[in-house]
Amino acid sequence: MRLFKLSIVAATTIFLVNILGFIDTMTNSAMGCGPGYPLCNGSIFPNFSDYHSVIEYTHRMVVGLASVLLFTVSALAWVRYRSPKVKWLVAFAVLGILGESTLGALTVIISLSPLLLAAHLGLALISFSALVNIAYVIYQEEKNIRFEQKLPASFSIFSWFTFIFLYAATYFGGYVAKTGSGGAFRGFPIPTETLSEAGASFWVDVIHRSFALILIILFGILILVTKKMQNVRKDLYRLSQIGFLFILLQGLSGALLIYTHLSLGAVLMHVSILSLLVGTLSIICIQSLIKSGEKQKDSEITLSNKKLANW
Repeated sequence: MRLFKLSIVAATTIFLVNILGFIDTMTNSAMGCGPGYPLCNGSIFPNFSDYHSVIEYTHRMVVGLASVLLFTVSALAWVRYRSPKVKWLVAFAVLGILGESTLGALTVIISLSPLLLAAHLGLALISFSALVNIAYVIYQEEKNIRFEQKLPASFSIFSWFTFIFLYAATYFGGYVAKTGSGGAFRGFPIPTETLSEAGASFWVDVIHRSFALILIILFGILILVTKKMQNVRKDLYRLSQIGFLFILLQGLSGALLIYTHLSLGAVLMHVSILSLLVGTLSIICIQSLIKSGEKQKDSEITLSNKKLANW
């Protein structure tokens, strides 16, 4: 189970990267280490008397640690398992962290548009979701879990549609954060700001809340669908319930954002719940693709090195 534990640690570190990224943005610390990368204002260490420098430096260090853990878990999982599913997850985890690091470096070197800055969060969530799924697959392997019945294709289509919709909502939320439009949002659950007061931010608010409402409906349907399949996949029913709880908490954290006028604590809560929501739904989506009778027959251990097999 050591590889499983390591994958959990790696996913947790990626989770911290997302949180630190928003602390970076909310405290205007993105340029705390100057325009250079990877050095911090031309030095290996930050200026500890400047909290902007410390925040940005910490963010960079955690990204580096997360990258090392992610590559380690990915390499071990790639070698140990032959499953195409695992290899795809590894590919997404690696590409996600590389894309996120590249955008992070470009952010301090050149000025990026809000659309590209919003993609930074999206890429971080791809790596996080991939690692969470790798951990879930490893857990199934270690517990020798088999699934004797294939899930309906309609369930897989619906779960992936919900995930894509959630990802679009996440990207739009990232755009809201990067443009600062959220500062004009008023009232909950119905917006109370007017078009004349908020300008274009009014429509941004309406679209953002519409995404949230539709997601609540989609997760509600997901619970009803998985409830009918709980005799086959009880874990998916539980995950859908957890996902529904997260989407409700996400809405409440959105209200907290409005009434605290985008306080740092509310922002971190909003992003944390979002990360957990995306990770939970991604597990449902990946598990919906498992074939009848599949355990890990196409992911048997292929190691000749016994030390690696012990992971």
